[in-house]
Amino acid sequence: MFERLKTVVGSSSSSDLEGITTNSGNNDTTQTEQQNVNGLSWDLRVQCFILAFMLSMICSFLGTPLLVSGKFTGFAVMVSLGGVISLLSTCFLSGPIKQMKKMFEPTRIVASLVYILMIVLTFIAGLVMQNVLLAVICTGGQYIAMAWYSLSYIPYAREMLLRCFGRCF
Repeated sequence: MFERLKTVVGSSSSSDLEGITTNSGNNDTTQTEQQNVNGLSWDLRVQCFILAFMLSMICSFLGTPLLVSGKFTGFAVMVSLGGVISLLSTCFLSGPIKQMKKMFEPTRIVASLVYILMIVLTFIAGLVMQNVLLAVICTGGQYIAMAWYSLSYIPYAREMLLRCFGRCF
């Protein structure tokens, strides 16, 4: 079941293996070593990704009742915590170094930085300033930035979306 996902994501985590050599001294690593870079098998990495992603969704959804009940600090913390866990969950699939390199490729750097900035601003708006409107705006910014980042993985999706909105206005 996970083999198809492995081919899409890429089973080799060569960027996570930088500086690591086998005991024989050569730089060639086997498929097993690449899969177990973090000490986890591919199946376990996918399961950890699913678990962490589900936890991020739960955190985000639990923020909504807190917003309605007026507990804005809890809302900001839960939604932002969900965003952070969501980012960390992707590291299970390709490894943290490779994921960071993907996030900061030229086509994704703006969306990545805006997403991280919105998470930080949501924490600040909710915890420090306790400004409801700003916390909600920053949360919306988080979702928009994550959607824009996600679209960068689909060829021509961003251009198509911009053309659709361009024709509407």
